Amino acid sequence: MEKNNIRKILHRLDLERRQLMRPKFLEMGLTVGEGQPRILNCLLEQGEMSQRELADACMFDVTTLSRTLDKMERAGLLTRSVNPASRRAHLITLTPAGEEKGKQVREQFAWLDQVLWEDIEEKEMENLYRTLEKIEKNLKNAN
Repeated sequence: MEKNNIRKILHRLDLERRQLMRPKFLEMGLTVGEGQPRILNCLLEQGEMSQRELADACMFDVTTLSRTLDKMERAGLLTRSVNPASRRAHLITLTPAGEEKGKQVREQFAWLDQVLWEDIEEKEMENLYRTLEKIEKNLKNAN
């Protein structure tokens, strides 16, 4: 096997996943390229958090996240309030509309998980997961 086959299939998998999920999230009124589904899901799972915590949980740059949060706040999906522990930091909270969208996102992610697992044995998926963890570690150690 050629070494570049892994890189190529990882790229194709990411493209396929995006093409599959994009119409579903657009139908919900979410901007996919900005990570709105992931933000909603993180806030739904973990509750109120600071912008820094949310950026870390979603693996986003804080500056990029700030612009996306502005849009989501204008859309009525979340609120930002001053963090009593640090006046320079904000706490991000889902609104009821954001919570509802978050539940819809969660359903779509669960559906995607079912698609990913189709016709794959538990042991195969465990082996794949361990291998992907090693690849992730290699990428992180490359810096």
